[in-house]
Amino acid sequence: MPSESDSDHSGYHMDWPRSVEDNVLVDSQRLAPAGPVATAGLTDVEDQTEPALLTAVRFRQGIQHLAGGVTVVTSGDDGGAWYGVTTTSVCALSVDPPTLIACVRRRSPIGQQLGRTRRFCVNLLSQEQRTVAEAFALRRSLDADRFRHGQWACGTTGSPVLMDGLASFECGVDLIYGYPSDVVVIGSVQQVRHAADPAGPLVSVAGQFGQVMSTAP
Repeated sequence: MPSESDSDHSGYHMDWPRSVEDNVLVDSQRLAPAGPVATAGLTDVEDQTEPALLTAVRFRQGIQHLAGGVTVVTSGDDGGAWYGVTTTSVCALSVDPPTLIACVRRRSPIGQQLGRTRRFCVNLLSQEQRTVAEAFALRRSLDADRFRHGQWACGTTGSPVLMDGLASFECGVDLIYGYPSDVVVIGSVQQVRHAADPAGPLVSVAGQFGQVMSTAP
């Protein structure tokens, strides 16, 4: 584990986290409520005065329409234990250097282990791998049972790689930020594998799995 004097690849000082809890920068429950900010053409006064619960419900109703590619984020430790979970909360942070952001549930096994393993792999699923997505989405299933679905192998960095997936990105952990319900992890991509003849991607929208349909010009 790097010491506190280590720097990241950009040359800026990085206070390397010792655990997920060390990365909770702000307790959201202690923040004073801010007053409404007037923005021309964008302010919805009714929304600003709603109770927090109603706002959360409306947020879920709206965000479900945001389609996302389905992935399985995995990690492995030096003892041979594997962890993984299905998530659509993955995006590219940077191309140079190659960097990814992934979000997983904080109380999931992988969410609790990332601070210790210091590595993870983002595996992109094809439209033919819905059963894999469903297996890793079950909250009460054992990680060992989940890896019975799909063709898995230990990657070069120690994280499980889905060999028949669309692509896999093995990463080393640069930074972990613990939010009350989730863990946000930023990783430097160290290995990339992609299918030679890939199928279409598996996507998720409105709580349902689907696929991308091409349209004729």
